[in-house]
Amino acid sequence: MEAMGERYIDSFCFCSSVDEFLKIDKNEWLNAMKENYPFVTPYQLGKAQIEAWKDEFDVMREGLSGAVQRKKAYGRLSILFEYVLWDFDNEKGIRPDVLLLSKKRIGIIEFKSRSINDENYKYVTSQAKKYRHRLLHNHDESKGMALSVVAVMTSMKDYKQINGRVTCISPDRFEDVVEKLMGVNPLPHEDVYRWINSDYHFEKKDEAEL
Repeated sequence: MEAMGERYIDSFCFCSSVDEFLKIDKNEWLNAMKENYPFVTPYQLGKAQIEAWKDEFDVMREGLSGAVQRKKAYGRLSILFEYVLWDFDNEKGIRPDVLLLSKKRIGIIEFKSRSINDENYKYVTSQAKKYRHRLLHNHDESKGMALSVVAVMTSMKDYKQINGRVTCISPDRFEDVVEKLMGVNPLPHEDVYRWINSDYHFEKKDEAEL
């Protein structure tokens, strides 16, 4: 079976350890994101996406800095921006905004500019369900791992609400959820690029979706 969107699957805009990410200059990071954007999507990079990245950088930098100060183990985790997963419904794949990776856990962080309500909560939970299925059921290197999803509502303040398997927060609460995402004493993944380049396999019920 030929994978759809082969050009984009397993591509990403940025990947490093958390420690390396915390040391990188914001403009250097933005330039890497812009340079690699054509490898994750055929669509033209717009100003709104660049502004969203700037917000993501600030939230992740601040929240992860605090987490690493409390426990150095978080600095050895891997962080990926715009990593492309294989998808049944989209030949170009699906892209979580940010992904944290340890030996046993995957943390996905989605950024939303709107305040949470029934409509966009339904969309966020639908995304989370898709990410969970593609990684834990189809992505060979992720099978058997734990996965958590956090949605960061960038227009909100002092907000945290657990809705099913998605924790919805305001940016100022990100540091509070790092332990929930990645565990208390996370071990680094032995080979992040092996994980990135994992094969995808499908059960009969999955193949029926094709």
